[in-house]
Amino acid sequence: MSDGFFARSKVKSKQPQSKIPKCGQCKLNKGCISPQMPYTGEGKKKILIIAEAPGLAEDEQNTQLIGDAGKLLRKLLRKCKIDLDKDCWKTNAVICRPPKNRTPVDKEIVACRPYLFKTIEETKPNVIIPLGATAVKSLIDIVWGDPADSLSRWLGQKIPCQTLNAWICPTYHPSYLLRTKNTTAELITKRHLKAACRLKNSPWRITNPSSVPDYKKDITIEHSPRLAAKWLKEKREYGCATFDYETNMLKPDSELAEIDCCSVCFNNKRTIAFPWHGEVIDAMIDLFKSPIKKIAANIKFEDRWTRRILKTKIRNWHWDTVLAAHILNHKPGVSGTKFQAFVQLGQQRYDKHLDNYLKGPSSNEPNRIKELDLDDRLIYCGMDSLVEHKIAMIQMKEFGIK
Repeated sequence: MSDGFFARSKVKSKQPQSKIPKCGQCKLNKGCISPQMPYTGEGKKKILIIAEAPGLAEDEQNTQLIGDAGKLLRKLLRKCKIDLDKDCWKTNAVICRPPKNRTPVDKEIVACRPYLFKTIEETKPNVIIPLGATAVKSLIDIVWGDPADSLSRWLGQKIPCQTLNAWICPTYHPSYLLRTKNTTAELITKRHLKAACRLKNSPWRITNPSSVPDYKKDITIEHSPRLAAKWLKEKREYGCATFDYETNMLKPDSELAEIDCCSVCFNNKRTIAFPWHGEVIDAMIDLFKSPIKKIAANIKFEDRWTRRILKTKIRNWHWDTVLAAHILNHKPGVSGTKFQAFVQLGQQRYDKHLDNYLKGPSSNEPNRIKELDLDDRLIYCGMDSLVEHKIAMIQMKEFGIK
């Protein structure tokens, strides 16, 4: 998330990722033959391969992926009609060999990360293929805005990263395939590589930088309940509404439970976010009773709050992005809106400033949402509705639903 996403926020953000390598902290350069190994390859097809770290053979010859793992990778890429040295650039998440080829530790990944981003800046790849957990952690921790944690949920994703204007396509490291002799994992890796190598262009056209989405610009903040109600009535003609609540606690059972604000995206035409008070509440009740198709992420949340606070039912639920994500990919940790927004839309985390304010001591106790600037709350709520709608459209296409 860029520091300026919540422009009026009073919430302190984390310091930006340093662009200065920290070799003095890491000290791996003191114990290897080829310290600070530069990226190699001709990159004719603008594919950047990120491996873990140099092995013994690589350290001796000052180039990447020439040992047994590299030979296997070359074999797999040839089946995709890709030459590793001519068609790709090659680098490592950590560019000095760790002692005895051990897995790099977090402080080494962090110290070396600026080299990786300098390589990306210089090469401007269309496709980036991180091999294994270390490469995924080094890259995705920053471009997503949250720790990448488990490798499994990233495998096989084709992420249209907005920050880098490149597809990010993680897969297994070939050393894992050699070590485990897992024929299923090798078959899966072939499929991942084949899918990645089919991506000929960047996700957002370089010739038109404005094509990179800025979803914040598509959100209308409306403080007036009367104008918000008028807007809702005018947009009902679009026939499909994705909506989202922000509330002062997780569950609506307490007498203190309140809806703080709401947002609605009508058929991807425009998104409005508004505080929850005044005549806009009646306009939302009318919307819920209408035959318009309704979309949400985890619809039981919005449905339960609507029944409890408004004493009304929501007519014509049409799509639940969380349920659809579970059906499309059964791996744990893949169904949430923020994860889906990144892997489907390339959207960085847009809620990190707000995390501690949206969590209460328990599900039936108030959180600190009211301490946040109102526009911050509305932008966040609007982003949820907008990306949920876009995610739903992608999911429906995958299911073959028009």
